[in-house]
Amino acid sequence: MPDLEQKQKRAYRKTSETQEIIFNTAITLMAEKGFQGTTVRDICALSGIPIGTFYNCYRSKVDILKRIYDEGDAYIQESISREAAGLKPLDQLRVFAAHYAELNERTGIDVLRVLFYPSNQWFSIIRPMQTLIRQFVASGQQCGDIRADLSTPEIVDWLFDILRGVCYNWCVCDGGFDLMERINAHMALFCSAIAA
Repeated sequence: MPDLEQKQKRAYRKTSETQEIIFNTAITLMAEKGFQGTTVRDICALSGIPIGTFYNCYRSKVDILKRIYDEGDAYIQESISREAAGLKPLDQLRVFAAHYAELNERTGIDVLRVLFYPSNQWFSIIRPMQTLIRQFVASGQQCGDIRADLSTPEIVDWLFDILRGVCYNWCVCDGGFDLMERINAHMALFCSAIAA
């Protein structure tokens, strides 16, 4: 019987508990060594998790970052869909920016620093977050609240250039300014620039 109990304990460790240990260890190492400088072997050595168990939980260290983005997209969609319903498109963008700032504050500077690496694929793909913003902008252009002389993708790209730039600067300044306040100030300028 003890062998069966041990196997069950090991099987449990391959689930959410182990994923959390691996995730937290990976983020700690990546904050210290960067994404590129951190290996699966490093993560396993520090966490005390066998390499095979790592691969039972994650396909690669990229999946650890994917989890951050998936959780962020889910948070934004859930938060904004409730709060932005019925608002004018420019106000929807302001609500989005406030939640984006809140998400990044909750994520924390150490994790954000991990995300800002040159070959980060999630900065170049259209994720659910961008799709939601495209809907807000397109709706604003259709109703005449947002300029139509600019394309929807251009406006969305510029918005994310601003938001990511402010978040990057927040990391560089080691959180030396109020992120929410700074993003809200940039959004006020951005919204007046794209208003019809």
